[in-house]
Amino acid sequence: MTGECCLIEKNRRPRIPKTVRHITFLDRSLCYYDNDPVKGKSLRSLVSFQDDYYPNMSAQKKLRTLNLSNFWFRKLPEPIGNLQHLRYLDVSFSSIQKLPESISSLQNLQTLNLSNCSRLYMLPKRMKDMKSLMYLDLTGCDALQCMPSGMGQLACLRKLGMFIVGREAGHHIGELQRLNYIGGELSIKDLGNVQGFTDAQNANLMRKTNLQSLSLSWREDDSSKIGESLSWREDNNSKISEANSEDVLCALEPHSNMKKLEISGYRGSKFPYWMMELRLPNLVEISLESCMNCEHLPPFGKLQFLKSLQLKKMDAVKCIGSEMYGDGENPFPSLQRLTFGEMMNLEEWETNTKGGIHELQIRNCPKLVELPVIPSVKELTIEDCSVTLLRSVVNFTSITSLQIERFDELTVLPDGLLQNHTCLQSLLFGGMRSLRSLSNQLNNLSSLKSLRFMFCDKLESLPEGVQNLNSLESLRFMFCDKLESLPEGVQNLNSLEALVILECQELTSISEGLQHLTALKDFHLAGCPKLNSLPESIQHLTSLRSLVIFSCDGLSSLPNQIRHVTSLSRLCIGYCSNLMSLPEGIRNLEMLRELEITKCPNLERRCKREKGKDWPNIAHIPTIIINDQLIQSSET
Repeated sequence: MTGECCLIEKNRRPRIPKTVRHITFLDRSLCYYDNDPVKGKSLRSLVSFQDDYYPNMSAQKKLRTLNLSNFWFRKLPEPIGNLQHLRYLDVSFSSIQKLPESISSLQNLQTLNLSNCSRLYMLPKRMKDMKSLMYLDLTGCDALQCMPSGMGQLACLRKLGMFIVGREAGHHIGELQRLNYIGGELSIKDLGNVQGFTDAQNANLMRKTNLQSLSLSWREDDSSKIGESLSWREDNNSKISEANSEDVLCALEPHSNMKKLEISGYRGSKFPYWMMELRLPNLVEISLESCMNCEHLPPFGKLQFLKSLQLKKMDAVKCIGSEMYGDGENPFPSLQRLTFGEMMNLEEWETNTKGGIHELQIRNCPKLVELPVIPSVKELTIEDCSVTLLRSVVNFTSITSLQIERFDELTVLPDGLLQNHTCLQSLLFGGMRSLRSLSNQLNNLSSLKSLRFMFCDKLESLPEGVQNLNSLESLRFMFCDKLESLPEGVQNLNSLEALVILECQELTSISEGLQHLTALKDFHLAGCPKLNSLPESIQHLTSLRSLVIFSCDGLSSLPNQIRHVTSLSRLCIGYCSNLMSLPEGIRNLEMLRELEITKCPNLERRCKREKGKDWPNIAHIPTIIINDQLIQSSET
């Protein structure tokens, strides 16, 4: 084979020609069939989708592109600084904690993608020397503590993602002044280090017309430790911090084309003029969080294109009313998603909106006792609020999705809460620690397709009325510690396609009613140590395609009747230490395409290729994976 490209077929194990210039590893086995698959090649690009592949780059001095996204090692090798021709480096979503200083010598590097490197806490000190850098993506690098000195010297930057303000020279917010071509998203953190209005103006945000999203945040603990012993000093520091915050935010007015704005930890008692006068008319998303001293909200209702509004931890706000809606006849004409979270003193919510709010979330608003009726709402979430507020669900009869979460003391749902919700398709109960019964709440949910229970510690069995859910397609129990059995009530669920039981520690049996679930395609069991058997009626699951069993130590065998589940295409078994063998009938499953076994010592021994006692029963399966090692492949 000649030229610069080579097609490497899965598990064919060819020799890679030295003329190859571009290699992409899609399959793990290809990375290891040779001691060093890139040795002797003069590569231009190397792309790996394997999280544990650690290439030897010392000889690849002509490399232009290196992609190691999802790389799980904690550091990059120092020799990476020798790749003087490198133009593109992607280590996004990796586990690296710091970059080697040698990376600063990569004078031709144009793109450095560090997005979502959640453990990265330090950048190279001399990053300012990387004059060719155009795209530096720091989005999601939340462990990063500071910026290198002199970032403002990277005049070619088109993408940054995040900037952390420091107090020392070379770390001030003024480093952003000349970076007028950066676009996309920018998060500016630690604004408590900005010295005032003039200092903040140096960021020159008005000139950054390519920015679409701006996040401005103060650390919530910046001033809380000053003068802790003297109350008058605390008050004085608080006033200074409040005034400084107001000056800083006033000076950080972005350009009018901004689409998304987030403000967090702001200590001022009022928002700046550019927010109150809606100088950002094109906003699509707004999030205000931990603006603890602001009682009055801007008239967001006048924003014609606003689709998402989130207000969290706004403790001074007691009433949502005309002030936020503005003086228009049709406030919030485009609003689709509205969230109130941890509004500890919110007591009243008045609304005259006729807009199309599709999704409404109310989380931890303990003093709010009533929700206004908004007919357009289709998805409703109520979490950790008063039971009185929960009763407002009765009025939202057009919703298709409902999540009720963290009503820890509620043992039964209020009467009639779901009686008229004939349009409801998805229902979740989460963190209902004391919930024992739904009484007859499920009787009229004729359209319900998905029913989930999460962290319902006292729920012991399927609730009454579940047999009436003729449209139910998905039923999930997760972390329901008292659930002991899956009773006969499931036998009428003729439309059920997915059944998931996860971390239900007391589950001991699954009823023979399972045989009536003729539409079931996915059956997942995990974290049920007291379950000692699967019912023989599993043979009637004629539509079953995927069976997953994990962490069920009580299981010693699987029923041989599994041989009748002829549609089964995927079987995964993991961490079942007492499972002794696979049933002989598994050899009849001609549609079974994948068998995966993880940490099951007995099965591992019996399923060894050619040698194990169960091998004759599984040899026909195209793909077999044991402990993440490919034992047999469809290409073999």
